[in-house]
Amino acid sequence: AAGNAPMRAPPPALTDRTDWPDAWALFLDIDGTLLELAPRPELVRVPPDLPARLCRLADALGGALALVSGRPLATIDELFPVGLDAVGTHGAEWRLAGQVGEVTPAGRMPLAAIARALEEPLRHLPGVWLEPKPKSLALHFRAAAALETQALRLARVAVRALGPDYRLQAGKQVVEILPASASKGAGIRRFLASPPYAGRTPIFVGDDLTDEDGFAAVNALGGLSVRVGAGADTQAHHALAAPADLRHWLAALAASLKA
Repeated sequence: AAGNAPMRAPPPALTDRTDWPDAWALFLDIDGTLLELAPRPELVRVPPDLPARLCRLADALGGALALVSGRPLATIDELFPVGLDAVGTHGAEWRLAGQVGEVTPAGRMPLAAIARALEEPLRHLPGVWLEPKPKSLALHFRAAAALETQALRLARVAVRALGPDYRLQAGKQVVEILPASASKGAGIRRFLASPPYAGRTPIFVGDDLTDEDGFAAVNALGGLSVRVGAGADTQAHHALAAPADLRHWLAALAASLKA
């Protein structure tokens, strides 16, 4: 870390605690956290042993393990086709104990109409591309970092057209148009109000600006917040250097479980 930024310790092992795993709930972001980032979302790679390890941890936690992602539920399930609880599209949709829910904002026009309106201006921004999701629109500029200002301006115009029920969410070389009530923190709090999560101490691991309200939510509840990757400006209390370090930490938790 540069300057006098605080050095954050890695998360505790937990395996020597008498309340592990019964008193804990685990919330895990995907891109940049469980998995290395890729140039496009469909290019990420899931280590072959990871889905089974997550299922083993979920079983030990009495089901209190959820994936928390900007990806839609359908895409989460393509990566991890094992039926885990999930918060998708930054909290705009979720699946808890097999029951699916979503927020339904009253936009001034459909998202699909906004997507169509963006087609022409995007032709003039080579490398910036639109990812339509069931409940949001993401403008990616990873392949065109010099066009970030123009991409953000387009997104601001679009969100104004939709009205106050929508907001912008900045991420790593992406800006997303989301329902205003959707956030990862809200999704985590929703799960913690229901079994099997209720009454457990939450752990949330993320890597991005989109995860900060999730860190704030678990901090307020006395949980563990863990940031993966570089960046001192975070509300997370703990840090891991890379997704491989998180997978190693999870492997140690899984290895501690009784057969």
